[in-house]
Amino acid sequence: MTKQTNGRFGNEAAFFFCTLYWSITFRWFKSTCRILRCFQRYGRIMRICRIVAGIAALFICSSQASSEGDEQTRYVSYTAKVVRVIDGDTLDVEVDLWPGLIAQYAVRVRGIDAPELRRVGCEEERIWGQEARNQVEKLYPEGTVVRLEYVARDAFDGRVVADVKRWRSDRWLSLADELIQRGLAVEWEPTMADVQWCLLATTREGVD
Repeated sequence: MTKQTNGRFGNEAAFFFCTLYWSITFRWFKSTCRILRCFQRYGRIMRICRIVAGIAALFICSSQASSEGDEQTRYVSYTAKVVRVIDGDTLDVEVDLWPGLIAQYAVRVRGIDAPELRRVGCEEERIWGQEARNQVEKLYPEGTVVRLEYVARDAFDGRVVADVKRWRSDRWLSLADELIQRGLAVEWEPTMADVQWCLLATTREGVD
């Protein structure tokens, strides 16, 4: 009788401790899962914050670099010498980059478009383009010292776009203004449509 009582007591004690163990384990597991879910949410939030912060930093840096670049471009001018005139709105020049360092570039005159010499739409455009080129060669013969301002990369590789000016007695004269005043170019920006030179030629007055 005593042995049976002891055995039953032992089984009940084992069952109790086993139940207690698994109850504690289950609660620990449940709490751990909640903590992990919190960490997961926290991790997601942190990842989102990092992404937003990165985008903001990139935007700020880009804006600063852009404005710094604009400031540099706005006030920097280069001295150059004319090598040859390509057409009414493009010249080849030698640019003094640093003492002893000279580079040759094709420069497109900013803000204007002159008639083409090649790939023309009509003979009148070719003649008009030749007149523009002849006038630029007269104003900017080989060796003329020019100033290049607001220099930037052009859409064509190996070419830049800039304000081109020459010195005359007391001031710098803009090539763009001189050509427009002579009827050899029109105001134009890259965002505008191509100039219809053949259509303009029908109403053009002769240029002396």
